[in-house]
Amino acid sequence: MKGYEVISSLKHHIRENEVVVSSNGNISREAYNLLPKNQVYLRGSMGLTIPVGLGIALANPKEKIIVITGDGSFLMGLNSITTVAFYKPANLKILILDNQKYYTTGGQTTVSSIINYSQFLSSLNIEYCNSKKAIQDQIDQDLTKFINSNSLSILHLNIEESKMDLENIPLHPEEITKKVSTRLS
Repeated sequence: MKGYEVISSLKHHIRENEVVVSSNGNISREAYNLLPKNQVYLRGSMGLTIPVGLGIALANPKEKIIVITGDGSFLMGLNSITTVAFYKPANLKILILDNQKYYTTGGQTTVSSIINYSQFLSSLNIEYCNSKKAIQDQIDQDLTKFINSNSLSILHLNIEESKMDLENIPLHPEEITKKVSTRLS
């Protein structure tokens, strides 16, 4: 499956009031075009998707916070996953879309292939974590388990290289912050 196909499938599993924090580049553009609006689109903030999602989850424990990050951004902010594992906010869901490329910047190879994600994630003692290939026939079942978990959950999906040809998000970062802050207050 392609990343945008996973994101498109995700829209059937989230409610309009749930907050999605999306990684920089293609992932945010795809989330902007495929998911309900007024989400947190991190434009140019590589490596910060998980820390921002964690902060929002801790500050808003009654709201479900869904982070969508790519392998490049995940690797850049790798230290933040241990902080997430320490706090274990039950309302935080982290989806890692792994194409083993920095796809937004031209398709350079990441070092994601050296990580055994199943072993790494299970070492964090997180109740729900899974690492697998994204498969069309299983994606709805995988996303249902991931989203509906009563605890912190992490789903790492190996995806195909691809991207939709989309324009940049027409919102300034300050406008994004204001809209989400208003929504959460």
